[in-house]
Amino acid sequence: MNNAKKYYWLKLKEDFFRQKEIKKLRKIAGGDTYTIIYLKMQLLSLKKEGRLYFEGIEDNFSAEIALEIDEEFENVQVTIMYLVKFGLLEELNENEYLMKNATLSIGNETQGAERVRRFREKEKLLLCNAPVTKCNTEIREKRKELDIELEIELDKKKKPTTKHSLNLLISDYTNNEELKNTIINFIEMRKAVKAAPTNKALTLILNKLNKLANNDNDKIAIVEQSIMNSWKGIFEIKEGKYGSSKQNNESSSTEDYDFSKYTG
Repeated sequence: MNNAKKYYWLKLKEDFFRQKEIKKLRKIAGGDTYTIIYLKMQLLSLKKEGRLYFEGIEDNFSAEIALEIDEEFENVQVTIMYLVKFGLLEELNENEYLMKNATLSIGNETQGAERVRRFREKEKLLLCNAPVTKCNTEIREKRKELDIELEIELDKKKKPTTKHSLNLLISDYTNNEELKNTIINFIEMRKAVKAAPTNKALTLILNKLNKLANNDNDKIAIVEQSIMNSWKGIFEIKEGKYGSSKQNNESSSTEDYDFSKYTG
């Protein structure tokens, strides 16, 4: 599990207060308060890549932001109206907003990256009383350790969890919610019998499902059949819903094998 902390910051341009939109905002009665609200909203969006979301806790977006940043509703409402009017805040949909300038001003680093940066800053100022060769060797070794630590943290960040990857495969495969849920139930059944599928295995199963059925209802029936029988794979649908095979044992293919002879 990756427990490395991650730090975010907002980088203001040196001409922030000279921008026409900000100068105009500050000239409005209460403008300094509105400017602080604007900065608070940018800070609130840091971990969300400049986005703010309306979650329905309050009656509207302005009221919810006011609650979150501890500012008066009326002041937040005026600020948001101003930001939208001058293109500093974009409404992507009724529940999602984008702080346009914030996306260009967000910085972040992991705790390990911060240690590497601080070490290199100190390295420039290092005064070493030991022999030069020994001093340089120690510096190189310390740098190597920190670089390795940083690489490990970056690898952990990039590596998706298996559950997340499986969900992506399912979402890419179908928009049918019933079919999605049925596939998820199939995966849970596989986990219950200690045979959780890998990404590759699920990809092969979904490809086979496309070959066995041309519509979502048939696909759901095929997957449900495997769930009911605790099968690790998927097979051609049986008669009824989970009844006897359409084909006798002699004509069954290896792929669609009849397991009834092993179940009594």
